[in-house]
Amino acid sequence: MIFLKNTLFLAKQTKITSALVVINIGWFFISRILDVRGFMPFHENEFLIDWGADVSQLTFAGQYWRMFTNLFMHISFTHLALNMLALWSVGSILEKLIPPFAFLGIYLLSGLFGSLASDIATINHNVISCGASGAILGIITALLAFSIINRANIAQMPIKSIIVSLILTAGLGLLPTIDNMAHIGGAATGFILGAIVTFCLRTFNYPSKLTIIIVSLVFIMAMIFLYLGYMHYQISGVFYD
Repeated sequence: MIFLKNTLFLAKQTKITSALVVINIGWFFISRILDVRGFMPFHENEFLIDWGADVSQLTFAGQYWRMFTNLFMHISFTHLALNMLALWSVGSILEKLIPPFAFLGIYLLSGLFGSLASDIATINHNVISCGASGAILGIITALLAFSIINRANIAQMPIKSIIVSLILTAGLGLLPTIDNMAHIGGAATGFILGAIVTFCLRTFNYPSKLTIIIVSLVFIMAMIFLYLGYMHYQISGVFYD
């Protein structure tokens, strides 16, 4: 009972992280309840693709939305559980340190750039990519950037949470079926955006309007860069059902 109360209290303090965890878990089970192929190993690839997994040849053929939907698709319950534990352990810390819109922006942009990096790396291969790992690694590295910029004493840095989350998320990269380029793209994006957001908070404070404007402009520029990157590699005239 005490554990439940503590969990509910923490969930109220970290609404975005909690919502992301609930959405990922809910989508995992709802998609499989609506489509039993998710429980059939021989039809698993078809299931993942039909429900939004990222396949570079499909994505660059015009199905750009796969770069987003794949962030909420997970191959197995173990894959889901490890990612959600990593998200919860580090997301609940970072969300309290930066503005909510910045936290969500870093999460989504890290995931999207991770997807783009994966698509570019596998453009000539038939690879199915899915999972929130790239977005979560973006949150981890954003927290790392925040800690490095704000804390001179390494003893005050949330080292344990960062290490545990890295092991849970990046450690999956040791498996042959996991997409490491999505991890690299997400981690790099999160660190860069996290550093920019942290410098803005230190310089202009929050909720300064100038901070909101600058961070929003940075996110808009990142989206433009993402769009240009996608268009550069888009396959013209080839579409899949």
